[in-house]
Formats: sequence, structure tokens, C-alpha cells
Amino acid sequence: MKLVKIFGGLLIMILVLFFLMQNTSLVDVNLIFKEFSEVPVAVVMLGSLAVGIIIGYGSAITNILSSKNELRTLKNKNRHLSDELNDLRNVTIDEEISNTEDGDE
Repeated sequence: MKLVKIFGGLLIMILVLFFLMQNTSLVDVNLIFKEFSEVPVAVVMLGSLAVGIIIGYGSAITNILSSKNELRTLKNKNRHLSDELNDLRNVTIDEEISNTEDGDE
């Protein structure tokens, strides 16, 4: 499976590089804080791809961490409830035994 992932990644990279090599014209890029003149379209596309990957990765990491935190909280709550249930079961059994012994005598 790892070999298939590596092959797929290489294939996608080759296709992206081929696509970028076809776009060699120059454009002006106006960002809010700075302006660049005569930048190749391939560089602009590669930059936007990189920013998109970084944003997607950050979003995925945030999702994973919040899910792990929620799972940890639910496991702790489940453990506390199980302990409380076991304590209540043991208390009930002990009280019934002592009540029947006291009632017989």
C-alpha cells in the first residue's frame, strides 16, 4: 500500500510540473501589502498551491487534536461513571446482606 501511495504522489507531482511548465507567461501580482511585477504564472500557481496545502494541513491537525481531546474527555467520564456504578452496586449488596442478618435475629 505504501508503494501505491508513493507512486500516486510521484504521478501527481509529474502532472503538476508538466502543467506548470506550460504556463510561462508573466503577470503582475498585487497583494494587499506588496506588489510584484512580471512574475511567471507557474510561480503564482505553485505559491497558491503551497498556501492551500498549509491551510488544509492546519485545518486537519486542528480537527484531529480536538477529536482526540473530546475522546480523552469521554473516556475519563466513562471511567468515572463505571467506578461510580461499581461502587453503587457494591454498596447495595452490602446493605442487603446486613439488613437480612439484622432482621433474622
